[in-house]
Amino acid sequence: MALPFAKLSKAAKLRNYPAAMRKLMLEALFYLAWGRIMKMRPFAKVSPSLGDYMQETTYESDRDAHRQAVQISKALHLVSQTFSKQNIPALQLKGPVLAQLLYGDLSRRTSKDLDVLVPMDRIEAAEQALLELGYTKTQEVDRTLDKWKWRYNHESYTHERTGVEIELHWRLNGDAGAEQSFDDLWTRRQTMQFGGTSVHMLGKEDLLIYLAVHGARHAWFRLRWLADIDKLVRMDIDWELLARLVRQYKSSHIVGQAFLLAAALLETPVTPQMEVLMNQPRARDLARRVIVFIREKVSLCPEPETERLAQQYRSYQYALRTNGQKALFWWRKMTPDAWDMQTLPLPKPLHFMYYPLHPFLLLYRRNQRRNALQREVGQ
Repeated sequence: MALPFAKLSKAAKLRNYPAAMRKLMLEALFYLAWGRIMKMRPFAKVSPSLGDYMQETTYESDRDAHRQAVQISKALHLVSQTFSKQNIPALQLKGPVLAQLLYGDLSRRTSKDLDVLVPMDRIEAAEQALLELGYTKTQEVDRTLDKWKWRYNHESYTHERTGVEIELHWRLNGDAGAEQSFDDLWTRRQTMQFGGTSVHMLGKEDLLIYLAVHGARHAWFRLRWLADIDKLVRMDIDWELLARLVRQYKSSHIVGQAFLLAAALLETPVTPQMEVLMNQPRARDLARRVIVFIREKVSLCPEPETERLAQQYRSYQYALRTNGQKALFWWRKMTPDAWDMQTLPLPKPLHFMYYPLHPFLLLYRRNQRRNALQREVGQ
């Protein structure tokens, strides 16, 4: 017969954590419960329909989301400690630290994984540290390709026991465009205390650009990404630094799009510096293009539900690219890649055949995706 106090055994395990971590976990549970009651109230204030949308998309399973949030917070604490002890510089891109920075508690922005950025020359060390912590690689890139660190930007790991996912990044973006060096990002970093451990994240200006690029790439189909922009621009932003960074890394059209959408949908206050970026014709065009994805609540993972939306999405993604990224895009279309090797495995002495075969393999994969999408819609 089970003792009536047996359920307290899990709570008793809290004694194994440092006092600061115990406090953090208890606060997390409190705020997550309170967040469940409030049901994203600020969004409902802006628009009843927007509040309903946020409830539907963010709280599909409150209990699972809350449990996962606590697990992710514990993982963040442990991974940050481990990387610090092994002298691996790491920047948290989103996750619990972003919720704490923008909203003041963990309930207001739940996360399904951790995104961690490390220098390129520390990828192997960071990977080994994660493996020793019980993580296994669940998504890896083909490292046999030349310059794989520039072709890709992250790999994924999942903890065997808790199921927590970590994306280990060595570049911010996967399009091989111009971006800040890790040393520059590290110089401008913010540091927060999280469970008694110092956790580093992007500086506000770098964070704003990163969140804008991330949201734009996914066509802002999750409105909470715009809520992040809304919260961030209300903070103490160095507008001169932001203007210099968006010019340097050719992202003014993307940041302008984010400002336009936030102002239109969330009534984000517009500063003169924001207005300069919002008035760009390209930013306005990009903002118009994503309205269909937001209005129709389109799921973009892995692709939109219909061929019409899929074509619109591909056209939109192409419009996001700079001229240099477009040139690189077409160059990559003309050269073999890992997908060719998966589609038609050839022995290494015959790898040169991938060059003449590449256009045909590319067309074959596109037809396969189109047929699969049509079958799924037909069902």
